[in-house]
Amino acid sequence: MNGLAAAALAAGELICEFSDGYRKSLLAELTGDAPRTELLLIYDFQGADAARVLASNKPGRRPAVIREGDDGVHFIQRDGASVRVTTLTGCTRVKARGGQDICTRFAARHAWHLDTTAHLDADGSFRRQPPGAATGTCEPWRVD
Repeated sequence: MNGLAAAALAAGELICEFSDGYRKSLLAELTGDAPRTELLLIYDFQGADAARVLASNKPGRRPAVIREGDDGVHFIQRDGASVRVTTLTGCTRVKARGGQDICTRFAARHAWHLDTTAHLDADGSFRRQPPGAATGTCEPWRVD
C-alpha cells in the first residue's frame, strides 16, 4: 500500500467536495467568482479495497472499490453502464500528531464517464478522464 492510500484509509471516512468542473469553473475564474460546490461525497472505508459512498445527488449508500495506482488512489463506483470515479491525487495539507505528519486534505478529481475499464486499469482510466472532470478536495471526517 502506498503512502497516499495508507493515509486515506487511516482516516476511516473522507468527505469530498467538488466544484462545477472545467466549463463553469473557467467562467467563475473569468468573472472573479469562486467555483461553487456541486457535489458532496462521503466515503466510509470497509477495508483496504472497498468502501461505501453517500452522494449529495443520489439517495442511499452505494458500494465502491478502491484501486491504488501510480496516478493516485481511485474510488470506483459502478453506475449502470458507466462509472463514477474519485481519484485522490496528492496530499495538500498535513498536521503533526504523535510525532507523525497526518494528511488532513487531499487533492481530488471526480468524473462520471463510460470507461468501465476503471476496475481493471484505474490509472489508464484516470488518464482518459473527460476534460470536464470536477476538481475538489477530500478531508478526513475526524481529524483528531
